[in-house]
Amino acid sequence: MPRNPHSFNLNSPNFNYTKNAGSADRNKHPKNMVLAKEITEKQKRNLKMWITLYRNNMAFFIEHYLGIRLFPYQRFMIMLISHSTEFLGIASRASAKSWLIAVYSIAKSILYPGTIIVLCSSTKEQAGLIISQWCVALQKEYPNIQRETGVITFNQNKYEVPFHNGSKILVVMSGEAARGHRSNINVLEERRLIPSSVIDSIIRPFLVSRIPPFLNKPEYIKLVESDPRYIKLREEPQEIIITSSYYKSYEWYDEARKFIKKIANGDEDIKALFLDFQIVLKHNIKTKKQIQSDKDTFDPIIFLMEYGNIPYSASSSSFFKIGLFDRSIKRCWRPLKNNFDKKNPYDIHKLQDEKRVVSVDVAMRKGSTNDNTIIDCARLHPTKYGWLTENTYLESMNGKNTTIQALRVKQIFFEFNADYLILDIKAAGISLYDALTSVTQDEARGIEYPAMTVMRHDAVDEKLQEELRERTLTPDGAIECIFPIGATQELNSQIAVSFRDRLKRKLITFLCDDFTEEDFLIKSQNKDILNQDDLSYRAYLLAPHVNTQLLINECISLEMSMVGNGLIKLIEAPSARKDRYTAVSYLNYFVSILDIELLKTFEDSNDIDEMLALVQSA
Repeated sequence: MPRNPHSFNLNSPNFNYTKNAGSADRNKHPKNMVLAKEITEKQKRNLKMWITLYRNNMAFFIEHYLGIRLFPYQRFMIMLISHSTEFLGIASRASAKSWLIAVYSIAKSILYPGTIIVLCSSTKEQAGLIISQWCVALQKEYPNIQRETGVITFNQNKYEVPFHNGSKILVVMSGEAARGHRSNINVLEERRLIPSSVIDSIIRPFLVSRIPPFLNKPEYIKLVESDPRYIKLREEPQEIIITSSYYKSYEWYDEARKFIKKIANGDEDIKALFLDFQIVLKHNIKTKKQIQSDKDTFDPIIFLMEYGNIPYSASSSSFFKIGLFDRSIKRCWRPLKNNFDKKNPYDIHKLQDEKRVVSVDVAMRKGSTNDNTIIDCARLHPTKYGWLTENTYLESMNGKNTTIQALRVKQIFFEFNADYLILDIKAAGISLYDALTSVTQDEARGIEYPAMTVMRHDAVDEKLQEELRERTLTPDGAIECIFPIGATQELNSQIAVSFRDRLKRKLITFLCDDFTEEDFLIKSQNKDILNQDDLSYRAYLLAPHVNTQLLINECISLEMSMVGNGLIKLIEAPSARKDRYTAVSYLNYFVSILDIELLKTFEDSNDIDEMLALVQSA
């Protein structure tokens, strides 16, 4: 007798309902599906009404069906995004913009089957945070999201959220390798960091319309072709731009202005929303104490952009413009962090005709306005226009005594294989000079560093040379490498002019921003940046790049005033710093002296004439 197909042993471990009904993973729960032939006309009408309601009011769908509570500004933002073909959101730090994009993407994928949403940022990992951090958390917390989604993938090679209805959210890198992808929605996360050339030539061509499946039926194909009114049934692709504020001189700002002009001219398909830190305070995402702490810690310009949501541009009286700073260096030299008995993996081989310079601006008091001791390291390469100066490392120390500072300066000087040390000997600098002129013991590394003393050079006053040699504590065997700078009003003016001149002539390059460097290290499979057990390595790797950003902020904040006799004075804003500027500009001043010596070695007068013409045009 044949077995009754409807008889089951409910207690059998092989019966999936019993086996998976209590699973913590709702993806494994049994699915109660209603077949199309079993749906009544009334149920179809109800489904159409609910889906129409949800699609027109996506914030209601998110709260009612998904169960996610939204703040009023988040409901408004969801409404703007869902009713636009292009959306621009510029929001302050901690305003939950990435989380909200994750929520919107999930809701859109559920309501519109077969939707492909592509997330892009300057790095794959940056965009991947929307999936690995927010989509994963949302899936775990909300049962209806679990029911709609499959297994989320997030690793170095792939970030993807699949949906049972054929939709998916995935991350695509912003580069040549991304060509050929297709999407219905593009999300540009931190658009300010993505070059416009990449967006225009690679990312925007992804976009295609989502064609609802019913439009592929013969009767609808004929209808759409014969009646233009039905062309509206084909959905427009969508672009969502989410970013924080940044410098006006970067590409994102011009694009943001174009968006605003289109909105002002009545383009209803484009929406925008801008949020500063007050929305964060309003909804207790951060407290006033936290905001004040960040304000006290951050560079003023960074706080203005990150929290105030105000694009920054140097004032008309600023002596340096941000466009002068070439940030093209990705290979940063770094001193050893530990493992002093091993070879430094971040050392850079010194070329035969290369010179290396270390510059130090000294501070001893902790808590004063300009309270950081700054160490700048530069590689010099000869060209027929002067020494090409690569500022390849920048470090700051706060409130250390002369003994500790002298040890650190020597560690970096000798590890960097430097030729010259530029030192401001005014005020606290003379104390550091004294400490450098004796033998220094490095117990951690088991090294004894020799004494240093003033170098013999025509640019150093003979009387000053004699004075500093007399102060040298260990004159025998001391290395003559210190170029002293005793800044005066006239010299400070000369240093500022020389720095801007060499910037204009493209003779100075700086480290790239920390986002670009992190992406570079990850793509290079750098084991330190990928180390999840010791997160201090990330700070160690990116600190020079962050310091470079702070240096540039200091420079573009300096305003010029005339003090008579054709001299200029650079004035920093209240509570602002200029210690990084001092260290780098002093180094540049010394290099400008070396430029003169270098040009004398070129025997071809045409080269010299060409160089002089460049200087005059600058």
